[in-house]
Amino acid sequence: MTLGIDMTSDSSGAGRLRDVRASDLTPEQQPLWDAVIAGPRGAAPWMITNGVLAGPFNAWLQVPDLGVPLAATGERLRFGSLLDPITRELVILTVGAHWNSEFEFWAHSGIGRSEGMSDVLIEAIATQDAAGVHRVASPAGRAAYAVTRSLLTNGHPSIELVNGLRAEIGDAAAVEVVALAGYYTTVSFTLNAFRVPLPDGVTRRWPDR
Repeated sequence: MTLGIDMTSDSSGAGRLRDVRASDLTPEQQPLWDAVIAGPRGAAPWMITNGVLAGPFNAWLQVPDLGVPLAATGERLRFGSLLDPITRELVILTVGAHWNSEFEFWAHSGIGRSEGMSDVLIEAIATQDAAGVHRVASPAGRAAYAVTRSLLTNGHPSIELVNGLRAEIGDAAAVEVVALAGYYTTVSFTLNAFRVPLPDGVTRRWPDR
């Protein structure tokens, strides 16, 4: 049963889901669109591509009562973070690399660079080179990377890893690292499941699946 939806091909702008443009918005969808455009994310020049919200937001517009709190959670984690910006982006990129999430890794590589993250560190994260990450990351970054990688690979970081992270950045920020990993896994799954495309001219890092 397809409920009248054409599932034979990707739509033009947002991947496997229908494109939702400003002229299409329902009263339920409008608050999410407005929150993204008027909020700090709206400053990104690529946030609207071909009239469609980039990243996971077109998908979340399909279910706006879920999309609004998801977007608000992401805004808090990015723009109200307890972590220093490079450690925050290190966690996000680690998640994107693990799930081969092209859009997430592309977008947050740029954000990381704008915050002072080196290309050496970004490439080490992309290739899941733990030794390389440890060579160039800060102590906080190394502790956050170890916990994030453990969460992604087995879901059960050791007490030694968690206590090391707590000792480095404190309990509240340690909880935030775990929340970041979970939230950006949701973002990665959204981007991957619905094949949200990279901007025109951006080359994929990982083989298409």
